[in-house]
Amino acid sequence: MVKIDDIENFWELTPKLAISGQPRLGELEILADAGYQTIINLGLSDASYSLAAEASYLEQLDMAYIAIPVEFKKPHSREYLRFLNSMNLQQEKQVLVHCKNNQRASVFSILYLIMSEQVSQIDGWNMINEFWQPDLVWESFFYQELTNYYKIKDDLVAPVI
Repeated sequence: MVKIDDIENFWELTPKLAISGQPRLGELEILADAGYQTIINLGLSDASYSLAAEASYLEQLDMAYIAIPVEFKKPHSREYLRFLNSMNLQQEKQVLVHCKNNQRASVFSILYLIMSEQVSQIDGWNMINEFWQPDLVWESFFYQELTNYYKIKDDLVAPVI
């Protein structure tokens, strides 16, 4: 019998947030049985990166499906903002974020945990590096998104003079 830990590169970050590589169709049912209500797919829609029937199968399981295709060699801030908005709308739900191998999912999700002050920047970067060693593209993306966040955060809390 297949268990949730059998899903490729499955990693529960918090009780409400897990990440993984691309689940197989049968594994989606295991996620539903485990209480997951929303699946966010950061993989491309190409057949080598995703399941063609994922959205319709999740609908049958009464689970929400959000697709935010992220080009692995060129992640973009607009995709991360869509991800943040999606996560903010799903805060009370149990969410699985996945992509082909859990590299995009790990960076996006751990950035979310840092920005929501659930982990520190150092701990978050170390968590990513436990799983994989991001190349220069992903390391730059990680720090650029943090820089963008801290600029906005500082503007929001700056005293009015």
